[in-house]
Amino acid sequence: MNHLTSIDECRDSKDRLLKIQESSIHSKSMIKMLHFVQIYMNSAAQMMHPITAHVCILFSDRALGCMLKALYMKENNCMLAPSSFSLQDVIQLTGHSIPDLDKVMFIHTLNFVVDCDDTSFFQHMDVSQLRKLLNRVDDVLIHLSGRVASNPSELYRSIF
Repeated sequence: MNHLTSIDECRDSKDRLLKIQESSIHSKSMIKMLHFVQIYMNSAAQMMHPITAHVCILFSDRALGCMLKALYMKENNCMLAPSSFSLQDVIQLTGHSIPDLDKVMFIHTLNFVVDCDDTSFFQHMDVSQLRKLLNRVDDVLIHLSGRVASNPSELYRSIF
């Protein structure tokens, strides 16, 4: 009987170790996504010029996508997130108890604009318009970052 108990204890110990390792990998994946968010936004800030407006907006959209993935991974306790999110997914991810439709529509509109084939309208944007857009993305990222980060060092840092 003691032998079975030792085997059971060994299995329990192994299961605990696997859960700790999985939790560590899960945490590293989320931190990696948050790191990408910061890189994309820092890059977007450097591209705030009418000539590179499309790239600026593309980087900001990618930052939002990475933040949504990190949030999805945290809320669903998984290591992988879908490559894209439906409108319903974004509503669930951005809202706590009451959906923040303003944020949802902003995220989806930005994603739609980035996916458009015609990028000529980006050339008509001036720096102040790009700054407003990035400021809005920055605000959304700051808000969502607080729900993803486990400690203050992981929080998204504003580009402004």
